[in-house]
Amino acid sequence: MTCNLKPTILALFLFPCDSTPQPGVVEIIDAVRKVPHWNNRGLSTPKGGVGIVMRCVGRWFVSRFFNKVTMTWVGLLSLWLCVISHPALGALRIDITKGGLQPMPIALSDLVDLSPSGSVLGQNAWGHKLNEVITADLERSGLFKPLDPKSFIQSPAELWQQGPNFRDWRLIGAEAVVSGAVHEKDGKLIADFFLHDVFQGSLVGKGKRFTAPLRDWRHVAHRIADEIYTRLTGESGYFTSRIAFVASNGDMKWMALMDQDGANRVDLTHDRSLVLTPRFAPTGEQLFYLSYETGQPRIYRWELYTGKRTIQGDYPGLNSAPAWSPDGQRMALTLSKDGNPEVYLRDLRSGDLRRLTENNAIDTSPSFSPDGSQIVFNSDRAGSPQIYVMDANGGNARRLTFEGSYNAAPAWSPRGDLIAYVSGGGGHFRIAVIDPSGQNGRTLTDSWMDESPTWSPNGRVILFSRQTGSQTKLYTIDLTGHNERLVKLEDNINGSDPSWSPLIK
Repeated sequence: MTCNLKPTILALFLFPCDSTPQPGVVEIIDAVRKVPHWNNRGLSTPKGGVGIVMRCVGRWFVSRFFNKVTMTWVGLLSLWLCVISHPALGALRIDITKGGLQPMPIALSDLVDLSPSGSVLGQNAWGHKLNEVITADLERSGLFKPLDPKSFIQSPAELWQQGPNFRDWRLIGAEAVVSGAVHEKDGKLIADFFLHDVFQGSLVGKGKRFTAPLRDWRHVAHRIADEIYTRLTGESGYFTSRIAFVASNGDMKWMALMDQDGANRVDLTHDRSLVLTPRFAPTGEQLFYLSYETGQPRIYRWELYTGKRTIQGDYPGLNSAPAWSPDGQRMALTLSKDGNPEVYLRDLRSGDLRRLTENNAIDTSPSFSPDGSQIVFNSDRAGSPQIYVMDANGGNARRLTFEGSYNAAPAWSPRGDLIAYVSGGGGHFRIAVIDPSGQNGRTLTDSWMDESPTWSPNGRVILFSRQTGSQTKLYTIDLTGHNERLVKLEDNINGSDPSWSPLIK
């Protein structure tokens, strides 16, 4: 490890001059900003930039209070300060694997609105709207603590034009700062943003630009939030995703789509037919869902961009519980055409049908593993509904859950490491998770009626429905069992049977 101190600065440490007045901390920091290659905006990585400040403060402290200390001890102190300020040891990152995680304090300034010529406009109309969505996304994740803009010492314009004054941002406790600008061009919204590490005094990654039609401005905000989330956690974000669900108001039920934060709802069905279990395709461009529009439960595939619908399950008896294979070429479903409900596999191109389970019990609710090699499902073959897993060809079925008298509605995480399900007992139905090996089962929620778990695209968050009296609402919870949040639906409608889409670029 080398210490990137300039010779002149190092000389100040090793040969302090006691005959000259000692500057205060503020003066030292201001002086260090004038050192060549100090980049206040962080557009080039200044190795030792923050370290220089620490070493200068150390020199001021030592020379003022310990000017009788030998040169050897001063040199050792300088070396220690060099080591603790080494950039490689201070990378800004949230360790989301730790328990009792404290949210990261982050300063999210409004993006600056720019004119066509590039000058800063007086009002941040677009910039403020974008920042509201970015702030809400990050705060709702539970991993970030957006700081109060009233505490910001730099204005958005100063932050954009001059770069962050890292000393000021440290004073209010910020660990990261976001700056950016937005402008309109040819009917599109163009946003640039930068993420800064306050303690390192440098950028986290490079600046990035996002462009979208004006009507999709919220999508731009979600993409910026995803980028911040990814850079500071090391995992993919989930804010640019959508949720399909069954909406209801009184006796009316219909299928709807919305952004993951509950905004931009689009109602897909408008008749009075009962609809159930919408399920997103791996591409996010299609949906399976169950409809009673013909009087019998039938499975439909809906092409979201064209509006084309085709029946995928039109067999005698029950047609239910559709699930996409990871490659989008097959559908697992439950049929009762041969007697009791069993799990089948249907090739979506040829229509070929194969039966996977065969016993006197009810087998239903299939869900594929991310690699497509296994299917988890629900069966009461042991006398009560329990979770089982089998190979994708129907072989090697084995039971996963043994605690509780009711375990159902399994959903395999996109990561492949956990299976979410509904665990019932004592008059309560809660969301739980378990390893695919059947180990380490645990409940995440504690309510009366929690149902229909579905995973965020990054496998970090579970979305589910909760019945409270006559109301059914959608909630999210972190896989650790913390940060439970209500998803606020427009028009205060009810929501159930959710399905979370993959990321939408």
